[in-house]
Amino acid sequence: MSLQLSKKSILKKTLLVGFMTFASRILGIVREFFQVRYFGVGVMYDAFITAFRIPNFFRHVFAEGALSASFVPVIVKSVREWDLEEANGVMTLSFLFFEGIVLILYAVVLLKTEWIVALIAPGFSAEQMQATVPFLRILFSFLLVVSSSALLSGALNAVNHFFVPAFAQPLWNCIYILSLIICLAYALPPVYLCAGIVFGALVMFSLHLIMFFRFNFRLGRVDAAARAAFKTVLSRFLPCLFGVSIVELNMFVSGIIASFLPKGSISLLYLGQRFMDIPRGMFAVALSSVLLTHFSRLVLYAPRRLNFYLLEVAKLVTWAITPAMLFLFIVAKPLFVSLLGAKGTPEHIASGSIILILYTSGLLFLCMNKILLSMFYALKDTKAATIAAGICAAINIVGDLIGMKFFGVYGIGAANSIAGVVMTALCMIFLYKRHNLVFYGRAYLNFLWRYLLQLLLAVAMALLAFNVLQYYCLQLPFGSWFVSGAIGYWVITFGLAGLLMLFLFVTRRLFKVEVYFLH
Repeated sequence: MSLQLSKKSILKKTLLVGFMTFASRILGIVREFFQVRYFGVGVMYDAFITAFRIPNFFRHVFAEGALSASFVPVIVKSVREWDLEEANGVMTLSFLFFEGIVLILYAVVLLKTEWIVALIAPGFSAEQMQATVPFLRILFSFLLVVSSSALLSGALNAVNHFFVPAFAQPLWNCIYILSLIICLAYALPPVYLCAGIVFGALVMFSLHLIMFFRFNFRLGRVDAAARAAFKTVLSRFLPCLFGVSIVELNMFVSGIIASFLPKGSISLLYLGQRFMDIPRGMFAVALSSVLLTHFSRLVLYAPRRLNFYLLEVAKLVTWAITPAMLFLFIVAKPLFVSLLGAKGTPEHIASGSIILILYTSGLLFLCMNKILLSMFYALKDTKAATIAAGICAAINIVGDLIGMKFFGVYGIGAANSIAGVVMTALCMIFLYKRHNLVFYGRAYLNFLWRYLLQLLLAVAMALLAFNVLQYYCLQLPFGSWFVSGAIGYWVITFGLAGLLMLFLFVTRRLFKVEVYFLH
């Protein structure tokens, strides 16, 4: 079995993971649609989001973030050397150590639930605190299951198997949505929904476990080589813990600060993050998952090749994410009209759309940061990533506090985007200073102006086509289907967005837009 990835393999696997992540994010929006109708925008929804944010934060930071960044390069090395005994030993030690930590955390949450809620939502009223506590006690068990899945996923990624880890997410969302529909249909209390969420995680874990054994992995004997490899995992884990999940950390801190804002603010921030996270998760997270293993191998035999990938990944991210940013800018208000419906006031809709625009303003940089951090961890440089993340987190916290004072909830959205821009700049500087990796700025700018010219033409044609189509559709007897936020509106909008991306792909040579991964 060949473990080396060609550019076609990288793109193919990125598209696979990206498609599954896209499906998961779309299902996530469907989930939010039912969730808003189940909870409404207010105390109960804020309480549920706050409770679920804790295990989700640890999931992104502890399990899928730092654990993957520190664990995958070690497993890749073992598998590349065909030492499955060492890989199995590392898996055994990792399960014992990391799942032991999660069990301790769960015990603390069960014993000190009120204290934990007060810590993460200090601005909550007594009513909000009381609503949050039972949710947290059930939902924290979600972390125990998904952290186990993350370990199994790391082993599967090391042998270039990305399907099950990617497929598990949309499957979990389907179970989540089914749980919501049942709760809505039978007017069940939210604790039943929490139980459905945990059940979906158990199904995810079962799929990972089956594929883990199918690839001849085992929880094997722990020998000296395995212990040495596991020490390498631990030596990287703590620095990775802070650096690789800086976006999640910033959003978690923003949620704490937002607890002092009027009721419903946490819900609107959360929904804005969810929409912004669709392109980030579908593309940047998918690409970084694939490239972490590829970069880890590249460092072993051709580290100077990273210069080339630094440029080409920046071009690919720009090519894919810039249209997504423009799309979210244009449809921000209709998105919240569709999502909130009668459950949201005009003020909620207006505030939510502005929050989404502010978050989306930094999307390109947030996506680049995922790739740059993967490069740092493949280079085994956790120090630089941690310093960059620390500065970024400090800017985000100061920005949240200042922004909240002068601009309310909008200041929090803006601070997140500013911190993302700073993080990208710092990562580029550290890659050059510490590893002599050069970003070919002139080549990137040559690509950028050509691409922006192509994109400007494509957007102008798409907007013209949209206005013409909507005008004629509104003349139909069922023209109300095509107003902003209605089903017909989204059929036209997504159809034209798909055609726009097809136009960009087909005409790229005409505009001399060269992207290595698209050849």
